[in-house]
Amino acid sequence: MNSNRIRAYQAILFLIILHLFTLGKSQKISEEQLKSELHQIQDKIGSTSIVNSTIKQLEKSYRTAKENKYNVAFSIGTELMRTYSTLNNAEKVIEVSTDLESLINEDSSPQEVSNMYKMKAGSLGDLGFLEDSHKAYQASKKYLGKIKDNDVRHYYSSLFYSNYSGYFDQSKKQPDSVRLYLIKGLNEAEKISEKKSSISLGKKYDLIVSIQANLTLYYLWIIQPAEPRTAETYLLKSLKIAENRKISSLNEMNLYRTAGNFYFDQKNNDKAIHYAQKGLELERKISSPSGREIFYEILTEAYLAKNNTIEGKKYNELLTNLRDSIRIAEKHSVNKVTTAIKKEKDKEKNNILRNYFYVFFILIMLGCGGIWYYWKNRNKVLQQRFQELITKIKHESENRKDEMDKDGEKAIKAPNIIAEETVNQLLSKISKFEKREKYLKSDITIASMASNFGTNTKYLSEVIKSYKNKNFNHYINSLRIEYITRKLYEDAVYRKYKITSLAELCGYANHRVFQNAFKKETGLTPSDFINNLKKETEPEML
Repeated sequence: MNSNRIRAYQAILFLIILHLFTLGKSQKISEEQLKSELHQIQDKIGSTSIVNSTIKQLEKSYRTAKENKYNVAFSIGTELMRTYSTLNNAEKVIEVSTDLESLINEDSSPQEVSNMYKMKAGSLGDLGFLEDSHKAYQASKKYLGKIKDNDVRHYYSSLFYSNYSGYFDQSKKQPDSVRLYLIKGLNEAEKISEKKSSISLGKKYDLIVSIQANLTLYYLWIIQPAEPRTAETYLLKSLKIAENRKISSLNEMNLYRTAGNFYFDQKNNDKAIHYAQKGLELERKISSPSGREIFYEILTEAYLAKNNTIEGKKYNELLTNLRDSIRIAEKHSVNKVTTAIKKEKDKEKNNILRNYFYVFFILIMLGCGGIWYYWKNRNKVLQQRFQELITKIKHESENRKDEMDKDGEKAIKAPNIIAEETVNQLLSKISKFEKREKYLKSDITIASMASNFGTNTKYLSEVIKSYKNKNFNHYINSLRIEYITRKLYEDAVYRKYKITSLAELCGYANHRVFQNAFKKETGLTPSDFINNLKKETEPEML
């Protein structure tokens, strides 16, 4: 009897080993397949500039590569970031970049790492996180020096400098730096060899066209007074390249958008309409709602300026409908992506459970005790954090006014370079800012706050750091989370709201950012806090 059992166990063990060996072999093939798929996607994007049809394939490939710890995961991840960036989805760019940072190692391609940080920096800047954006740009620059191939280094340096110029535009500081870094980027692109090179001529001239178009906008809208003649010089150079060389459809569309804006600004409505129509033709192939929106806007205003009310009303109606669609899409995009990922993971999970049920069954049985112990301790910790937070809310509600009054009585701790009178004025304005709950505005930045206070960002940052013991982002987050926790505690109506609604109430445009900030400030998720509030403050239904 015992010998039969031993033989049975040996047979099962042999089957498991054989299956794992086969699985390992298939994984090797799967990595090669993923590399091949990535190259196909890149070739497709390079020839058509269409990215919206490849997003799901890239997401699936990226998850597969990560789960199996393939080296190609980083390359797929950076391509996925580039796709999200093209679709103006800054939140997803940052999410993937944060994930990719843990995959960086000695074998990582320096140009891919540099490009990853560059894209992350741009998205952080788009969301108003300028300090974090600057740090990411510095990380990107560090990896440029590690690129050995001269043309590759020129290419990625050009990408870096042209994007870094946007940081100075976003921060509204040193406007001349925008031009400086655009020129640096243009110089780097022009250094790329036109003979035998690892960088294609298409990529080189794509860069040159893009940077010259940005210089057009710089001389038209950023520099004061504007220099439309210089702006048009760069624009005409780009249009000539587009006529004589093959550039990407996306880049060509953006060039026509720049041309349409330029000529409308110069009151040349016929040319504005001409280039906007050309841009729309390309947009129909690429499907870029943000680009379509600008073309509709140019066409609406240009036709109305020509007293062509029929065409003007036509494009105005199209513009209105498109903007409504964009707002709805932006509101639900994160939920849709999350749902799609969850469905895909559930499907893969079911396949794995079917093939390895006999192995997982044992693991689940062994893990039940550990899971029970974990949840028991987790609930204990959450309850402790909840009670601490309730005590804090009660204390803050009782002493809120007194604490604000005391802010002005603290000894001056700010640097000597700031006059005492200036510090006191800023503290008074900060106190009013908090009492009037101005921090609930979703578009608040340290630059806009400093402008409203009639000071500069450096002084305001130093005073907040000295008196609130926090940097600007942490300071705003703490005020917002304190506000929403107090509302949830004091008014049961708020506990019925969805997380997205609570996020909007306290100034967050994205519910994920709100949840992360809430967890960081309180140690609890919004759902944990609300559930505990309901248990403690609301009577049980009999």
